[in-house]
Amino acid sequence: MVFARLLSDFAAIMGTVKRLFAMTALTLGITALVLSHSFSSASAPVKITFWQYLAPEAGGQALLSFAAEFNKSQSRYAVEIVDAGDFKTVQIKLINALRSGTGLPSISMVDNAFFTRLALGGTLEPLDALTDTLPKATVDDFQPVLWEYGEVKGQRLGLPWAESTLVNAYNADAFKQKGLSAPRTWEDFAKAAKALTTRSSKGAVFFIDAWIFASMVSSRGGDVLTDDNKPAFDSAASKEALQFMFDLTKGGQALVRRFDEANFAVIDWVRTKTFMVTVPTSAYPFVKNNVSFTVGATPMPGRTLAGESQLVIPKAASDAERDGAFAFWEFLTKVENVAKFSKQSYYLPVRRSAIKLLGETANDPVMKAGLEALSTAYNPPHLIEYGAWRTILEAQLERSLKGGVDPKVALSEAQRQILLYKP
Repeated sequence: MVFARLLSDFAAIMGTVKRLFAMTALTLGITALVLSHSFSSASAPVKITFWQYLAPEAGGQALLSFAAEFNKSQSRYAVEIVDAGDFKTVQIKLINALRSGTGLPSISMVDNAFFTRLALGGTLEPLDALTDTLPKATVDDFQPVLWEYGEVKGQRLGLPWAESTLVNAYNADAFKQKGLSAPRTWEDFAKAAKALTTRSSKGAVFFIDAWIFASMVSSRGGDVLTDDNKPAFDSAASKEALQFMFDLTKGGQALVRRFDEANFAVIDWVRTKTFMVTVPTSAYPFVKNNVSFTVGATPMPGRTLAGESQLVIPKAASDAERDGAFAFWEFLTKVENVAKFSKQSYYLPVRRSAIKLLGETANDPVMKAGLEALSTAYNPPHLIEYGAWRTILEAQLERSLKGGVDPKVALSEAQRQILLYKP
């Protein structure tokens, strides 16, 4: 009996021990899973979604390479480049994402005019706390006109990266054959357009674009705005600029294209159906490897608008996304990377010290003309109405240059509509 009882007690004790072992094993297993998950979460890189609008040959491929290099260089962030369409498509997508509150990128490339709309709309993350950590020598190395545009009402809301200026590009071989001088003035431009026009070709092509037109106005010493930033689209200089384009077009020495007809303009240029065009330096990669002639370029005369893009971080981004996006911008704007990007895309170096790393590209006429133009370029004011004004102006430019309406009438109508516009 005693022995049987001892066996019974032993069995009970062993059962208890087994249950304790089982509970301990379960606890340890759960703890291991929690620790494993925590470790995995802590070590997983933060995803940084970057929306961009560059074509592959105009910097898009370079951006993909930079993202791959950045991701390989560290383990905290993983940048994903998203081709979001052209710059207007990016605008639409961002507006839709802001309205819905979902699908916003961590960082996006936007054109300067849309940047102002986002900045004044209060949708962007202030970046002063991050840019204030940059060494003074680094900040001073950025091209001043490009660095300054990202500051709105005392806050740093944009980061410069892909920047361009306008140049007058021309077929240097055709100019040489005709004994023409490089078009450094509008008089030179008109003279060359007339001399180069034949039955099968036009001397020049004009794009209907507010940035180009406003620069043509300021290059003549005028402005499309008054000193207190009121619209002056029918100013004397505005009328002079449009009359210049109108006369060459009506006289048969120039073609006119909208920007959505840029492909046709490229074909005309490559096939020597046109010989001069006012374009941003960033347009050069589209024709660089396809032309059989020497390309020359001069800066637009006088003072012109700087342009292109800012990188922005939406307020909806998490702190980790913001920090990762800024870290990637720092990587993009390393001096050697700025030079590499400029050589591939013909966007201008946003840092001055990168110019000496351009090599032979620094002597390319397009790059030289762009940098010369940048030295006197200015920024448009941060006006939220500017984007809408641009649309109104371009409609009237097309009405004149394609529809034959008198330039003064077209610009007066643009001014009337702009004054009636309510944001």
